[in-house]
Amino acid sequence: MKQKDIAALLDEPACAHNKKEKSGCAKPKPGATAGGCAFDGAQIALLPIADVAHIVHGSIACAGSSWDNRGTRSSGPTLYKIGMTTDLTEQDVVMGRGEKRLFHSIKQAIDSYAPKAVFVYNTCIPALIGDDIEAVCKEATARWGTPVVPVDAAGFYGTKNLGNRIAGEAMVKYVCGSREPDPVPAGIERDGFKVHDVCLVGEYNIAGELWHVLPLLDELGLRVLCTLSGDARFREVQTMHRSEVNMMVCSKAMVNVARKLQESFGTPWFEGSFYGVADVSQALRDFARLIDDPDLTERTEALIAREEAAIHSRLDPWRERLRGRKVLLYTGGVKSWSIISALQDLGMTVVATGTKKSTEEDKARIRELMGEDALMIEDGNPRALIQIVRDQGVDVLIAGGRNMYTALKARIPFLDINQERDFGYEGYTGMLELARQLCLTIESPVWAAVRGASPWMSQSGPHPGPLPGGEGGAGSPVPGTSSQNCPHPGPLPEGEGGTGNRVPATSGQIRPEILKRSKALSVSPLKASATIGAALAFLGFRRAIPMLHGSQGCTAFGKVFFVRHFREPIPLQTTAMDQVSAIMGSGDNVVEGLRVLCEKNTPDLIGLPTTGLAETQGSDVRMAVKAFRATHPQFDSIPIVPVSTPDFTGCMESGFALATRAVIEELVPEAGVAGTRPGRRQRQVNVLAGSHLTPGDLEHLKDLIELFGLRPVVLPDLSDSLDGHLTDQAFSPLTVGGAPVGELATLGDGAATLVIGASMYPAADLLAARTGVPDHRFAHLMGLDAVDALVARLAQIAARPVPERIERQRAQLQDAMLDSHFMLGLSRVAIAADPDLLVAFSQMLAGMGTETVAAVAPTNAPALSRARCERVKIGDLEDLEQAARTGAADLLIGNSHAAHTAERLGIPLLRAGFPQYDLVGGYQRTWIGYQGTRSTLFELANMLLRLERGEIHPYRSRLSPRTDEARSALSRAA
Repeated sequence: MKQKDIAALLDEPACAHNKKEKSGCAKPKPGATAGGCAFDGAQIALLPIADVAHIVHGSIACAGSSWDNRGTRSSGPTLYKIGMTTDLTEQDVVMGRGEKRLFHSIKQAIDSYAPKAVFVYNTCIPALIGDDIEAVCKEATARWGTPVVPVDAAGFYGTKNLGNRIAGEAMVKYVCGSREPDPVPAGIERDGFKVHDVCLVGEYNIAGELWHVLPLLDELGLRVLCTLSGDARFREVQTMHRSEVNMMVCSKAMVNVARKLQESFGTPWFEGSFYGVADVSQALRDFARLIDDPDLTERTEALIAREEAAIHSRLDPWRERLRGRKVLLYTGGVKSWSIISALQDLGMTVVATGTKKSTEEDKARIRELMGEDALMIEDGNPRALIQIVRDQGVDVLIAGGRNMYTALKARIPFLDINQERDFGYEGYTGMLELARQLCLTIESPVWAAVRGASPWMSQSGPHPGPLPGGEGGAGSPVPGTSSQNCPHPGPLPEGEGGTGNRVPATSGQIRPEILKRSKALSVSPLKASATIGAALAFLGFRRAIPMLHGSQGCTAFGKVFFVRHFREPIPLQTTAMDQVSAIMGSGDNVVEGLRVLCEKNTPDLIGLPTTGLAETQGSDVRMAVKAFRATHPQFDSIPIVPVSTPDFTGCMESGFALATRAVIEELVPEAGVAGTRPGRRQRQVNVLAGSHLTPGDLEHLKDLIELFGLRPVVLPDLSDSLDGHLTDQAFSPLTVGGAPVGELATLGDGAATLVIGASMYPAADLLAARTGVPDHRFAHLMGLDAVDALVARLAQIAARPVPERIERQRAQLQDAMLDSHFMLGLSRVAIAADPDLLVAFSQMLAGMGTETVAAVAPTNAPALSRARCERVKIGDLEDLEQAARTGAADLLIGNSHAAHTAERLGIPLLRAGFPQYDLVGGYQRTWIGYQGTRSTLFELANMLLRLERGEIHPYRSRLSPRTDEARSALSRAA
């Protein structure tokens, strides 16, 4: 492009600043420029034309870094989403083969994709070496009959605004006026209802937000001949010359298009915005004013009155939450004043706004809205923006995506307003989404979590200091939630996807209502038996074998249950009760089973959990064990631990805890008898680990403890027995790995005991009574606060500062919380799990601003009083499905049995708990700690990203039906 042509575009007559003594748009400054180039601006302006092949002529940097990164959407073709580039090589540049490669690239695009047109974007290198893209495009058009349009917008020509105008100039020069519009469909026009043709210039349909506005225009009889360029088609751009009125939407970047159409065809135009209630209404009135149709004016006023009444009533609850909040708005051009208007409509105060790309008229309108002393920012470098936030006490920064992570790193709430965003804010309905997204980020509990210092940091440096009262202390359960001291997001207003009865904004803990089982039939049971839970606990000891006292089916089903979950051989035996023993007594079965196991395998531990059959029959397993000892004294050295775990009481979690307590009762001696003394082994830390912890969790927990120079003794230790490792043994009838039974006698010499999971508190009470070792209790280890409490306690026990590696992991989790709070905030989750796991997830998610709308546990337990939800149902997966549907859940958390439930609800499932039979490696997953929590947040956020949450469904105008696309869709369906 020639310099005089660039100067003409910069000196646009329709821009007020060009009437001043010094004309022309600002030029980029070396070392102080971060915005896009002319090529970027041209692509932004034209890429949304959906049925065009967009070819970037140049080396890979231009297309490779920019394709498919716009939030614009199409109601039909998606050709614009396919990146195309000539990808010039060094040989192409040196040998002057750029034009030839471009010519063949155009042919390939036409042959492969049959586009309605091809747009060729010139970039720096071909512009510098003199490639004549206009001549190539002209020859390609003549050769293949498909319009090929040159867009000469090399990056070094200037700024993104210049690129916008170059793109508009290309449309006016090569495309507009080359086709006449289709007639209005029959039956639309009638007496008092005439259809008028209009165009929207500078409207890009970001996140589909144009589809909020098109129904309004349809109702008024305003046929949109073309949007330049959101959801546009090439044939529509060709008809722009027949528009009765053009609206410049939110940017004067393509004002040259509106001016030239006015000069050539007499089309009047106005500048307006679809952001904010008042501006939407004004834009509709401006159409009616310029068209000057009395019937249209009457329809317009009626529509505005109806829509404003409806939207104001729906916005009122949001205004209450946003009133008085301070905003720093940094975005260019007309967006500044249009967004200011929308924010003020919500009761917010805009303390400063960016004006780097604003015209003089823009600045005048900003002063009109904000006052003569309005703070306008020309220099938007990150340091300056952060300083303004701090000086002005700003609550939220609203800017483009490139500023997002600068803001988040500075712990500043942020809302993306530019083209990469996923939510649409135009129209009356768009205001609701704007308000919702503002509340999501401003009210998120993550800010308190990421702004505060870690609990072990004192004023003098990173040394272990006293913990907050009740957190991780001896005999006191830790809250285990990242939101304990953070306000929960307030309720969603009725009709906005909420129940109208959300957990209120409060820093206090609200006890959920426990809804007991209310039906005779359990459908899709969530519960696994206490017997199975006890067997799992015994599998956490080295060279152990559980023998279930019941019929052989109990053991067979249990073995399948565990094998499918762990994908490991499972040592499990049975007393094989039959009809005779079930009636006459089963003590002999127990004695015989113990004899066989001792003779054949010589285990280090035999676990003897009872089943419902044995308990119903009245079997006394302790008496049977005494009989075995009396008749087989040669096996006295083999520990046997009987425990009552009938499957008609409790669940897997409670059975696991009862077995652990039974092991302590049988095998941990009292301090006075054994001569143990707390702290004799200064580096030993006992760990009572609940059933909700996976082998991966336990492995991570042991690593964490060892980082403090401590030695963990985990009870039971599934990380060593069911972690999925190969051994030299071809087969073992006993567990391979696990907690050594001999270590149990040393627990009384430990420096401290960590208790993970409320279900383990009774076992902890017994251990403390027997040994005198102080314990520190944690409801769970998911979420920032819960892990902080553990780390601080370990630092105190070890009398060491927190290792730098752990500090870094904490900072990584905080960063992940910021990155994912946009997806997780105000999301609705349904959870089905045993009590400890349910509480862990509900508290961690509450710390992210996520609401648990459905919570189902198989049995009641004291821990459920700490769940962060309104109610917990004691029930099954049928109850979960009903509650999740009522609560409009976005996502399920549950075991593999919940997969069918999630499928019927049409939402994703995060598999957690027992069993996980349709997922390889689920048993080894790490949920706890900073790293485990971080991974969980990422997975949840990615699941939610794939949902159509807030997505605006395509709208197809009845005034300008795209019949060719409709026929193509029907053909594909057939």
